[in-house]
Amino acid sequence: MIKHVLMTVCLVTVPASVLLAADDDRSVQPFFAKYCSRCHDAKKQEGEFRLDTLSREFSKMLVAQRWGEVLFRINSGEMPPKDEPQPSPAELGEVAEWISAQIDEGRAARMAQRGPVTHYRLSRDEYANVVYDLLGVHFDARMPGALNEDPRWHGFDRIGSMLTLSPSHVTRYLSAAETVLNEAFPTQPPKSSKQRQAAGAPNRWLILPGWHQGNINVQHSGLYRIRVQLSALPSFKGRLPRLSIWNSSLKRAEVGRDVIASEEKPTVVEFEAFLPQGGFRLTNEAPGKLDDGHTLGSTPKSVTSLADIHIVPKGYKLFTDEEKPRPIFPMLLVDWLEYEGPILTEADQKKREGLFPVGQVSNLPSDSPQVENLLHEARSCLNRFMALAWRRSPTDAEVDRYMKIIESELAAGENSRSAYLSAMTGVMASKNCYYIVEGQSRLSLRESSGHTTNTSFAERKATMINDWELASRLSFFLWSSMPDEELLEAAGKGELHKPDVLRTQLQRMMADRKIDRFVDTFPGQWLQLHRVGMFPPDPELYPDYDAWLEQSMIRETTGVFGEVFSRNLSIREFLSSDWTVMNSRLAMHYGIDWRVVEFARIPETGASTNVTNKTGVLANSTTLRPGFHRVTLAPDDHRGGVLTHASVLSLTSDGTRHRPVHRGVWVSEAIFGRTPPPPPPNVEPLEPTPSNKPKATIRDQLEAHATHATCASCHQKIDPLGFAFDNYDAIGRWRTHEKVAGGLGDDPPVNARGTFPDGRSYENPEQFKQLLAGDLDRFAEAFVEQLATFALRRVMTIDDREQIKAIAEASKHDRYRLRTVIEQLVMAELFQKR
Repeated sequence: MIKHVLMTVCLVTVPASVLLAADDDRSVQPFFAKYCSRCHDAKKQEGEFRLDTLSREFSKMLVAQRWGEVLFRINSGEMPPKDEPQPSPAELGEVAEWISAQIDEGRAARMAQRGPVTHYRLSRDEYANVVYDLLGVHFDARMPGALNEDPRWHGFDRIGSMLTLSPSHVTRYLSAAETVLNEAFPTQPPKSSKQRQAAGAPNRWLILPGWHQGNINVQHSGLYRIRVQLSALPSFKGRLPRLSIWNSSLKRAEVGRDVIASEEKPTVVEFEAFLPQGGFRLTNEAPGKLDDGHTLGSTPKSVTSLADIHIVPKGYKLFTDEEKPRPIFPMLLVDWLEYEGPILTEADQKKREGLFPVGQVSNLPSDSPQVENLLHEARSCLNRFMALAWRRSPTDAEVDRYMKIIESELAAGENSRSAYLSAMTGVMASKNCYYIVEGQSRLSLRESSGHTTNTSFAERKATMINDWELASRLSFFLWSSMPDEELLEAAGKGELHKPDVLRTQLQRMMADRKIDRFVDTFPGQWLQLHRVGMFPPDPELYPDYDAWLEQSMIRETTGVFGEVFSRNLSIREFLSSDWTVMNSRLAMHYGIDWRVVEFARIPETGASTNVTNKTGVLANSTTLRPGFHRVTLAPDDHRGGVLTHASVLSLTSDGTRHRPVHRGVWVSEAIFGRTPPPPPPNVEPLEPTPSNKPKATIRDQLEAHATHATCASCHQKIDPLGFAFDNYDAIGRWRTHEKVAGGLGDDPPVNARGTFPDGRSYENPEQFKQLLAGDLDRFAEAFVEQLATFALRRVMTIDDREQIKAIAEASKHDRYRLRTVIEQLVMAELFQKR
């Protein structure tokens, strides 16, 4: 279960006197000599592992982790291998008991090595969420130059040891604070206005794929409501046009949706989206991008009807040669565009109440009654702002420090608004805002507990987080943001750690709309969906691949997770199910009738349909994303479970071909929670099939490659996890034959059979998924580890293993329903300890 060990541990060579320090070490040495040393000593190191030099200093975390790996392989039956002499059950029990005892005895020493205070920097997405929940300001942390990109560890971008702080971080936090506060408390609030543009009846704007129409001029960033009346005609193959709001500066779509509406009965589509300052246009993001009018020569940009469009130059056609012609490309015919904003909602305005002094003064003596009244009000507002921004009550000394900024600014001649904003900027640029701090120094603990000579109470207290810290840990786990006032109130009363209070707050938070952040973020990091599109598919090999298909792939996976969460289904659904979540674009990619998906959720023609943007602020946690629908699958769809999602199948490919080894490694990490060791250096890459040799599948080449002594041991474990998906190409399409470039003869048939090291075998992907689902206890432990890594912002260690097992076991009675697993984690000691 400890998946980072094999990548990070360094084998420690120590003197023999240390290796044999424990008296009972001699009792297990014969076992290692008889069953292990032949493959793991100075002469031979299978898997780059030596047992004879592995330290017995179990007080060191890396040593304990390495021995935990040995224990796991012995208990799972992986070692010794089946073709080697096998120990008796008594021998296995004795050595397993010895390793377990040594790990347990070293636990106290390992825990004592941890520092009294731990700092976890917020990820940039969490910072943006905090800004919105604190002040109601939309801050795009991913805008170029906004905040630094966060490093990842196995997909997770919130691991404390990875998120360091550099001078550039501090500079950008300061700049971000100034930007956010000026938008929240402007000198003159921007007025919302409504603009309308139209082609002019009876004309309509024609928007083919890649074309742009209309102009949306955003002078003040904020929330905008955009309404468009249009007809949307699919191509003759069924591909729908996709209406999107295009950011002309950043060359990206901010929000969009698939639309279908007849020429005679147009519909109205409404978007609500946060838009930064700049210019935006309507575009058609459907596949088959055309060069904005140049490729199609004199094709008109506005028409009265489709009958006005004729065959265009350069041999291109827009309609099929049928008795009733159909569009070759998905088309949009737009009547009018209307946009309104910036819109400040009542909820966002309320967030700012009590945070900024009402009174304003300028150029008055510091001892004047007006200034004294202002400072009194400013202190009250600042105290409230600091408590929210820092997620705890500030001390009087801390408030005094920032009040001095206000006083010094006023003394320098600044007006009261500027002076107070300077203090607020300092609060937001403080580490207390962009760091989650857990723990106190031992001196602080002694002082707070009232024990000046006896530290036992303080030491016990140091092992658990306090209520303020628990509130932050819970809110950043579920909301990726700060605690709300109700959670902070429970923490302030010292009641949050009480089981009944904590459980009540947990249920309330899971019902809040902000839970959508967890539903989107956790599966993305657990399954490493950031890798989708990292190696763009070759357009010559995969001409149907496009940006919207890529986004649809990711949304299928997060949508399935959302369905499991909202319906509180078993985590078994992630492994094997008879349903999925998809839109028409993905249905066509999978070879499923797109009409089954589209007409299952399309509104009545002429009705208005609403869409929100990627911020998720306006999303409804009980519904799917616009355009996506839960679909029941048939056996010949060859889908169901995340392992056969196009997102997963493409992220484990290289843009030209599928990669069975990469797929096997992904299954090992995401499903079993174990990272295989990296390949040895100078491994020869697989070469294309020579033109004078019969066509060979990648599997054929790998099996020949894996006969090499240095490769065989790892490939025996990895390859069966990847071969199961050979029926899927590099972008996740089902196939029965593997397309092989070069070589002689026909493309060879796919062989998706495999055998696990324990002897279990499968014939196809469906049987493979059933084998995984049949071992649900093992997956549940791995899933809890992934969930705990996300929640606790650190890598799980050997010392967490028993608690992870206990959480999984406590969830088993309810068939591992997702919300039950989450509740068991939050209520466990693991979640509340340092």
